[in-house]
Amino acid sequence: MTAHLLILYPKPTDPAAFERAYREEHLPYAGPRLMAQGATSVATQSVIGPGFAPPPYHWMSDISFPSIEAMQACAGSAGGREALAHAASISTGGALTFIAVTEAG
Repeated sequence: MTAHLLILYPKPTDPAAFERAYREEHLPYAGPRLMAQGATSVATQSVIGPGFAPPPYHWMSDISFPSIEAMQACAGSAGGREALAHAASISTGGALTFIAVTEAG
């Protein structure tokens, strides 16, 4: 059963600088580490809602894994820990929120 690690980035102090750091530093650093540890994809979305109030998050990264066990193994690996620490290091708006999800069923 596919599992996803969702990483919610709070509103950064400087959105342009954050977006540059994310694309130019974080993805090249973290992507290969996560993929080497079992991730099957990484997708990033802008948070736009709920529509009636400004969202508390700027971006969300969705890291997919083939199973919960693969996600747990990645998170416990040196490469996974390095990737998550780097994500936290570029977040200028505060602490990241991590959510692990899988299909209901």
